[in-house]
Amino acid sequence: MKVLSRIKPIFLFISLLYLSVYIPMTLTFYLPQWMEFNCGLHTRCDVIGNERAIAGINELASFFRHQGELNSFLTQKEKLHLKEVRGIFDKMFFFALFSLVILVATYNRKRVSRYAVINAVIIICLLIVLPFFGTFWRDVFHPLLFDNNLWQNNKYDLSFYIMPRVFFKYTVGLLIILCFSINTSIWLVLRGKKALKN
Repeated sequence: MKVLSRIKPIFLFISLLYLSVYIPMTLTFYLPQWMEFNCGLHTRCDVIGNERAIAGINELASFFRHQGELNSFLTQKEKLHLKEVRGIFDKMFFFALFSLVILVATYNRKRVSRYAVINAVIIICLLIVLPFFGTFWRDVFHPLLFDNNLWQNNKYDLSFYIMPRVFFKYTVGLLIILCFSINTSIWLVLRGKKALKN
């Protein structure tokens, strides 16, 4: 029982952190709107034409949801990489379900309030990555997740146009803002409930 009482807070902390990151992340790859919005922020979509870019974006979002295939994506290398990415997303989804169960099972208002503050601090510190995003993306992130070079896009890949590196930089920035906001909101709500009780 002592061991369980010690690990429950750890599980609660990890579950809260993971869910506060995963939930907003799903909006960036399961739905096409964020990728479509980014076409207006970079010039790559203009190279292949907005209509083709939007069609590819919607196809990709459907593929990640297991509701379509990559018919607009012509290179086998790119298709293999996106299949790898979808596999990672699938694992993340099941881990999110597991985290939700753990969060409910170990919920403690005081701890959640405290952990939300800690999470917000951790997440906002990730802003330090943005000035060095190119190096982080190339030398840290991809080598950690993939044991091949399929992720390296070229002008023959549709991803080269609809998801240039700057797209991922903006996505990380968006996720940091959303995750910080989620945890701050959790802390404020729980703090307000505590004030009402007092």
